[in-house]
Amino acid sequence: MMNDEKSKTATPNIKSKTIYMRNKNGTISKVYIDKVREQYKSLLKDKNKKKAELFLSKEFKTARDAGVGLLFTKQGVSAKDLFISKDRTEYIKLSQKKLTKHYNISITDVKKREKAFEKAQSKLIQKKSTKPESVRREKIAKGILTKYIFKYNSNLTAGATFEGDDDDLLNIYIEQVRLNVEAALSAVRQKHKGQKFVVRLSQTFNPFSDPNSFGLRTYGNPSLDRLAELFGKKVKEIGEKYEGDFDLIDDFETIGIGVMTEPYGQILGAGGNRTIATAGKSWFVSNQTSLTNCFWRCLATQNTLVQLHTENDLDEARKWLIEDPKIFSYKITQRAKDIKRHLQSKNIRATNESDIQKYVDSCNKKLSRNRCEVIVYNNVFEKIKTIRPTGYNGELIKNTYEVQMINHHFVALVRWHKINNIRVVLDEMIKIQQQKSKEALELDKDIPDDENILIDREPDWVIKDEDKLREFCKKEIWDKETSSNIEVDYDSLTDKEKAKYERWFRHRYGRSEYCERPMTIYNPKIGAYDLEATPNGVEGDNFKSYRLSFAYNVCEEYNDGGRPRFIFDKITTVTFGGVDCIEKWFDWLYKNRQMLDGYSLYAHNGGKFDVMLLLNDYILTKTSKWVLEEGSLIVLNGAYLSFCLTSKEGAPEDIESVSHNSTPWGLKNKLDKKKNADPHGFVDDGPVEAFITFRDSYRLLPGSLKKLCEEFDVEHKKLSEVVNFDEVNINNCYGGELQKHRPLSDEKFKIELCNLVYCNYDVIGLLEVLNKFGESVYKACNGINITECITGASLSKKHYFESFYDKKVTPVYNLDSKNDEFCRAGYYGGRCEAFYIGEQTKKLYYYDFTSLYPDVGRCLVPFGEPKRIEPNRINRWMLKYNGDLEKMNLVERQNPKLQKRTLKEWRENLPIIKGMVKVLVKTKDFKALPLHAIKRKERLTFAHFAEWTELTMWFRELEYGISLDIYEYELIDGVEFMGGENMCGTSYMNDPKKNKKNAKDRKHFWDEGILKDFFEDAVNKKAKAKKAGQPAMAQAYKIIANSGYGFWGLNADGDGEGRDGLRILNEDDDYFWELMANECVSNIGKVGEYIMVRTAMKMSSKDFNVAIAASICSEARMKTYRFLKAVRDNGMNILYCDTDSCICDLKLNDYPEMMKEFCWDGTGDDLGSMKNECLEKVEGYYKNKIMKELGEDAPKDIWKPLLKEYVTKEMENDGGELSFDKGIIAGCKQYSLHKKLLDGGVVIAGACKGVKKKLSYEEFSHLLYGNMMDKQLEAEADIKKRNPKFEGSATYKLYEQQTQFRSSISDHIKEGNYTDIKKVEIDKSIRVNYTKGEVKDDGWVKPLVLTAD
Repeated sequence: MMNDEKSKTATPNIKSKTIYMRNKNGTISKVYIDKVREQYKSLLKDKNKKKAELFLSKEFKTARDAGVGLLFTKQGVSAKDLFISKDRTEYIKLSQKKLTKHYNISITDVKKREKAFEKAQSKLIQKKSTKPESVRREKIAKGILTKYIFKYNSNLTAGATFEGDDDDLLNIYIEQVRLNVEAALSAVRQKHKGQKFVVRLSQTFNPFSDPNSFGLRTYGNPSLDRLAELFGKKVKEIGEKYEGDFDLIDDFETIGIGVMTEPYGQILGAGGNRTIATAGKSWFVSNQTSLTNCFWRCLATQNTLVQLHTENDLDEARKWLIEDPKIFSYKITQRAKDIKRHLQSKNIRATNESDIQKYVDSCNKKLSRNRCEVIVYNNVFEKIKTIRPTGYNGELIKNTYEVQMINHHFVALVRWHKINNIRVVLDEMIKIQQQKSKEALELDKDIPDDENILIDREPDWVIKDEDKLREFCKKEIWDKETSSNIEVDYDSLTDKEKAKYERWFRHRYGRSEYCERPMTIYNPKIGAYDLEATPNGVEGDNFKSYRLSFAYNVCEEYNDGGRPRFIFDKITTVTFGGVDCIEKWFDWLYKNRQMLDGYSLYAHNGGKFDVMLLLNDYILTKTSKWVLEEGSLIVLNGAYLSFCLTSKEGAPEDIESVSHNSTPWGLKNKLDKKKNADPHGFVDDGPVEAFITFRDSYRLLPGSLKKLCEEFDVEHKKLSEVVNFDEVNINNCYGGELQKHRPLSDEKFKIELCNLVYCNYDVIGLLEVLNKFGESVYKACNGINITECITGASLSKKHYFESFYDKKVTPVYNLDSKNDEFCRAGYYGGRCEAFYIGEQTKKLYYYDFTSLYPDVGRCLVPFGEPKRIEPNRINRWMLKYNGDLEKMNLVERQNPKLQKRTLKEWRENLPIIKGMVKVLVKTKDFKALPLHAIKRKERLTFAHFAEWTELTMWFRELEYGISLDIYEYELIDGVEFMGGENMCGTSYMNDPKKNKKNAKDRKHFWDEGILKDFFEDAVNKKAKAKKAGQPAMAQAYKIIANSGYGFWGLNADGDGEGRDGLRILNEDDDYFWELMANECVSNIGKVGEYIMVRTAMKMSSKDFNVAIAASICSEARMKTYRFLKAVRDNGMNILYCDTDSCICDLKLNDYPEMMKEFCWDGTGDDLGSMKNECLEKVEGYYKNKIMKELGEDAPKDIWKPLLKEYVTKEMENDGGELSFDKGIIAGCKQYSLHKKLLDGGVVIAGACKGVKKKLSYEEFSHLLYGNMMDKQLEAEADIKKRNPKFEGSATYKLYEQQTQFRSSISDHIKEGNYTDIKKVEIDKSIRVNYTKGEVKDDGWVKPLVLTAD
């Protein structure tokens, strides 16, 4: 910073005498203070008291106006900056001292001058501010959203100099961003004091619509210092991520500041509670806490208390209010619901002023005894509003309700005179509550903000063996008083007593053969829809729908013991054409809403395509028939996973209750009605509330629809393109009703007909897949309906908890925030690494573990209550690790066996910690293959550590690392899980008799875990179903097995700043202000009656434990490492590995010990066994060849012996094990393996991340040798035509022009571009660029060596 002490800036005082008081950077000038000090000293020497007083008084006032607080004492002069809160506070304290009272400002005066200082400060800041390029305002939820856009000044600096170092450049950019943000914010904050804002920097003209904008995550009110810290951190992250490339920052064009102004004086009621200051002389203050309905509960509270007062029964009042307060709470809850239901309020989260007015008006009927008013008080009991009936003319008010509003929460205030008869009981209740509050405050000191909570998920078991129940009552009932078993005759018990003993029986025998899980009713009420859309001929290249097809299950209903059941009857299809096809469909759904009530409708990959079109064309803009159910929208990773629509007649209050209690519709009875018959056979019976759920089938069944139809072998398989979609445009697709007289020669008719058939086949095929899959899941998972599961992970999770989880035997806990953060630091994915970059022209083998994660998931994983490891245990563990016997306890020091132990033996017998540990790690063997992972520049890297480096890992990985003797370790912290056998004590170390048992136990200690039965059941049944020709059942078990580990690692809080999501709220939903208050809003837009709110907040999901996911991933990496190490130990080479696969030059069949460890079955079919991927490629090639030669009419299995003959010859030619003859490794997920077959054919195994087409071996060769430069130059010339700024590459590259459909969450809240899907042409490039290691001249990769820097 430059410091010109005589600059005529930085002071808000207009007088010329004060222009030198502050430096250019705003600090108090030392020159000025020295000048005042000199004058003060000279006056003291002259002893002219009057002259001194005049000078001091005048100078003091002048300085104070400039925000400079002078202090005159006998020792001299000092100054405080009154623009700084800390200095101002200190100045007030010093001013109280009676040193020079006459000259110093009093406390009262200082407080009076606070506003003057603020005004002066604002003038100072405004001198630094800048003017916005544009300002836009919009009404949002009764508030005002103001969007300011400023020009970014890249020339703005603060005197920092660049001396050629990246750190210098980084600091310059940080300071440049800080000054730009400060200048823009200064112009805004003075107009919007105290309001929440968001800051965005962008390379475009509009930061608010730029998905790549850079800035604050959510609306908040941080200080300038906090902003500088946040932006400095983000700039540093960019510097690290892009390795010193600051183009992203250097190209900033604009700064956007959005300010959300809350409606002034608006009454908003929401969930939550606060401590309420009592006003006991006037009111009884009843804060009945509730997340919702707090206002309606206030009305119900007064009505209920008045009822007790009127009845004047103190015993009854004491019972309700003191002995069993649940009665009082229940009465209030029911009455509140009745009031709200009568009012037909749809606002489920918050009560606003209009709701209160509506209620008051509803009570204002002629001669009504319910005519009322509502008086609202603030947190200090000041009256802020009285709400009376609209058009009130002084009529008699029968009821007055008084409520207090604190932080959007309503509290009931009931005047004592209304409830005086029960005051003695209420006083007693108040005393009890005060005592409990006092005790709670004492306990609260030791209670963390959150806690580890046992996952309590078990089904309500049904007793199926009543004889065993009777036996249990006779022999197993324990009497506490007599401390012995008592005999109970079950048949002679009352119903209440029977229920108690049945509950005890289920608790003990729930998972035994004496009980069974209650089966839910199978739900076939599903449908499938698909949209055909085109951007061709549409303005802006936005997709426009022209055809919608819908297939649904027609279900017969019958009564099963009082419960409605539905049986699948047939599939029916309807289709709608034209640019208004979506509106036509929703009109049809509305007309048939009674029949479709409770249906779940699926679109394949609909969450990223079809749903966008539904939202844009209908749901958000046309709300006369269907409304989006509040709270039903689930958005994850940029896709709409699920949402619900309710017909307009009245949205239900509770989604779950509607889902489970929807009005059944008897199809058979409806078909008998002829009146008002629909063309499709259904009837509109008038006002009926319906509830329909929309889901994305891709999240449940990943994979293309074509592949799914083939795997499930459904009747309607996906058709090949019957029309070239590039030829379709919005003008020729039409999509109206087909006319019989139109000739097939009509090209327009052909396109329309082809699209109709194509679209219909898609929806019928998808529905057939879902029907098969749904039935299989229901049978496989003991009655789980796919409509209960949104994703494959949720299906796997539900199956585990309902069929395998036992909270008594294998308890799993939801981790508190501290333990979750600790364990998550050790949660990494699979190992993806290149050990060679280039081409190898020799035999190469590509091996892959069969279901690696389900395999290692069978090992011991953390369960039980988590506990932080105490420091003294860590110290004892380190003493054993270092073999430091002299510092151990006396018993250990005197043990002769321990005295003879070597350091290696100590480390082989360390106490086991069943949990996650934090350690310092340092490499000592730099020639070894690194074991441990570390995140570096957002990439998982396996490097050596030249300096002590902090890592968090699963303890088994630490134990394995110690056995390898590659690293030195220091244990510094850990979280241990207390479930199961504990081998963490020292008894194994001290008792010589246990040494042999210890070695045996340690060897098998990790073999079996709580997920073993779950994974083995899924894998075994998958194989069984596949063998039996049941593809749907096999797919169900495959999803369960493959998703069985991932759900444990759910990150509810994202990167610590919340998960990115989207809420669609009604215009009058005050939940928006709750989100704003919690600083969860990152962007806001408005469509019709809805507000689109992009959020960053913690997910409400529960029942996960990241330590389990971290341990499984660690076990997988260790198993891969053991194979890589075995290859090297046998003198062979690894070229590449990726999670569960490895490319190497080792022939596994030639190494019996490796076969025994990694491929014990000889085929790779067993769970966790290593299989040869080349075999699968060769079999696929020859099977296709045989089937083409035989034709479609060939007998079913005739191809199998022919295939075996071909493959046997290939294996004999390769020496007993198939191999590729050459391969190219270009980087992570960039490789190609080539094999020429005996018949002259070629098989390729390869991958190239980010490229849609399969690259040939020749194309991969170009990346190394440039053998296709003519094509590269041609591609670069084409790109140059489309993008004149493009510069050709000096390296060998491959290019691919891709067509992408873009519609991100951020696009949904742009002005005028809410859910459009845009067709975008982009150019992808591929080159060799490996940074996870040091690539040597010969192509071999050396691990990185990380230093402290």
